[in-house]
Amino acid sequence: MLGLKREIDQVAKDKGLDSKEIIAALEEAMRQAAKRERGLETEIDARFNEELGEIELFEFREVVEEVTDKNAHISLNDAKAFDPDAEIGDEIGVKVDTSSFGRILAQTAKQVIIQRIREAERDTVYEEYKDRAHEIVNGIVRRFEKGAIIIDLGRAEAVIPPKEQVPRENYRPNDRIRAYVVEVNKNTKGSQIVLSRASLEMLTKL
Repeated sequence: MLGLKREIDQVAKDKGLDSKEIIAALEEAMRQAAKRERGLETEIDARFNEELGEIELFEFREVVEEVTDKNAHISLNDAKAFDPDAEIGDEIGVKVDTSSFGRILAQTAKQVIIQRIREAERDTVYEEYKDRAHEIVNGIVRRFEKGAIIIDLGRAEAVIPPKEQVPRENYRPNDRIRAYVVEVNKNTKGSQIVLSRASLEMLTKL
């Protein structure tokens, strides 16, 4: 995960995100990934080490006189190597060796960053177009998906669903088009901007 901090800082700068929020999301995702690998009952903490530029994982073990479960217990002598003040009954965080599942953690980090970028892009689109609902916009036909027309508005993509199309109108990729903004959605997996060529509002504004 070398260069992770640099990547976080770059994404935060380019997308206007808070790097602390990205780090918090990464820590939680890494913690969950590690628990799946080590066992869901295992108590694991994830902490971002800025100096190393990586997320470190710590497995918590109880300090006991006699170790009966090496995954849950640690002897007092071994515990004092981590914390000289350790006593019986304390919990000690032991750094997890991630060499056996480092690739999974790297993939998890990449997925979290991609997800945060997409969320930031959705927020940007919403903020830019939320006040343009019920207006006429210009765009370019890009492609067709399941009967819907996908429109490039420049900084965002919009969709004209089949029900919002005029039956006798035919378009090809790269055709210019004007359409009425029916709605702008903030939280959606599909297109956030829904356009219409068939609405009465479209006709009255032409």
